[in-house]
Amino acid sequence: MKFKPMRTKLLLSTFFLFLSVISFAQKPSGRSGGNMERIKAMKVGLITEKLQLTEEQAKTFWPTYNKFEGEKRQLSRTLREKMKLNAERELTEKEEIKRQDEVFALKAKEVDLAKKYRPEFLQSISAKQYSDLVLAEREFNQMLLRELHERRRERKD
Repeated sequence: MKFKPMRTKLLLSTFFLFLSVISFAQKPSGRSGGNMERIKAMKVGLITEKLQLTEEQAKTFWPTYNKFEGEKRQLSRTLREKMKLNAERELTEKEEIKRQDEVFALKAKEVDLAKKYRPEFLQSISAKQYSDLVLAEREFNQMLLRELHERRRERKD
């Protein structure tokens, strides 16, 4: 039986997504890099499947995406640190307004980052695939949140 290249890619990406979901569904063994690697593999599988990347597209897409993700992750880390520091003590009205302005500025940087990288993405993928990427990221984050919620509920039971 001879498979067409597109069908083969779809089957492979579905297979990798399935493997990723299975490995993620296993009980966590603590906060280890292995869990983060499994989560990353799940995300790669989902994005690959949703965007239906060709081999040629994948060669240029993933380096750009990884660079974008690194910068986005750093912004998120900064935002979480700022929120944590300020949550540890009671703030005056002025301090609270300043903190809110800093949060707004960081969120604006996230939007600016997406605007900065969109032209780079569009060199690798179509505008439709870019829209699918945004949706796939949202879907992935929702899936992780559901999984986290379920695990927390299981621990309480």
